[in-house]
Amino acid sequence: MFWDFWVEEFDEKILQKLGFEGACVFKEAKSKKIKILRGEKIIAKNGNELKQKTKSKADFLLLVKPKEKIQRIAIKRCLVDGINAFVKYPLIKEMAERNIAVVISFNDLLNSKEPQKTIAKMKQTIKLAKKYKTPIIIVSGAKTKWELRGTSELIAFGEILGLKRNEAKKALYVFQNKICERQQLKKKGKYVMPGVRIV
Repeated sequence: MFWDFWVEEFDEKILQKLGFEGACVFKEAKSKKIKILRGEKIIAKNGNELKQKTKSKADFLLLVKPKEKIQRIAIKRCLVDGINAFVKYPLIKEMAERNIAVVISFNDLLNSKEPQKTIAKMKQTIKLAKKYKTPIIIVSGAKTKWELRGTSELIAFGEILGLKRNEAKKALYVFQNKICERQQLKKKGKYVMPGVRIV
């Protein structure tokens, strides 16, 4: 099942036509045919603001374009599920150890004033993520329904950035399914903390 894990304007019919069975929506949304998780973008200028904003009960917490200092705090304290930024070593290795995903958004490229530079940084982040086995999520990052991209386009985007086809496909569902499973366990009262669940 493919997910678009960053959608700000939800349109069930368009997402279905584009090949998605699930979406992480950053606004209130209801759906009959598509699985929905609720996401929250975290933008923080300092550690205190980060701690406050990560108290959210959203299903998926995404840290967006943080400075390196904020990245470090979020990773060390396991405050978020994903980071949308160009992450360097050793932080990207620590993300792998704490099961925090690097989130690559097509929209970042779409709206970039320096697309070549953006692609180069994305490729470097993907290269490091592959090396240290950091989870990778590829998303549309769509702020409007017109910015949504199909599964085939996002898979091709992943290939351009250095993923093999099967790796690019996995970036559309593997980590996302784990987040979905975690939320189901939470609803049943069986989730304690990462790696610990009630049987």
